[in-house]
Amino acid sequence: MCDVVTALKVGMAVQNYRSAKAVAKGKKLANAQTRKSSDKAYLNDISKIDKDAVLATREKKAEDFRLSQEENAKKAEALNTNAGNGLKIMQDIGGGYDMQFLDVSRDFETDVLNLVSQESEAYGAQERRYNSIKPVTMPSKTGLYLQVATIGAEGWQKSQSNTDPDITSTEGSH
Repeated sequence: MCDVVTALKVGMAVQNYRSAKAVAKGKKLANAQTRKSSDKAYLNDISKIDKDAVLATREKKAEDFRLSQEENAKKAEALNTNAGNGLKIMQDIGGGYDMQFLDVSRDFETDVLNLVSQESEAYGAQERRYNSIKPVTMPSKTGLYLQVATIGAEGWQKSQSNTDPDITSTEGSH
């Protein structure tokens, strides 16, 4: 027969197990939400970077078009005014256009390199967020069973030691 203290200890062990299980479940849910938020932040970063890449490409195309229009206008103006050798005029204007084209291309490549770097930074930020999530350990049912068994054994042993030895020995002789 088990005493009240042993019963209370068993009840406390079961309740502690249930509490630990509930806390672990809450932590798992929080970790899942943290992962979702991290994924969302990463996708937002990548979306912004992609938008910036599209804008950089548009800007380059617009600048290329503007420069080619300027070049065509200068060539037409110079040829229409009969200002000397047509071939030399084309070479002179073309050389200036080539330098401007190189400047635009260099600026575009710099933008693209910055965007690639931003992608790496976005991934690194997501990795750091994921690595900061602490793993959750669920409480062990086996541990609970062992704890209850130990408490029960202690209670049984205590009840046996409290039993009158004379009654125990006479019961065995009948």
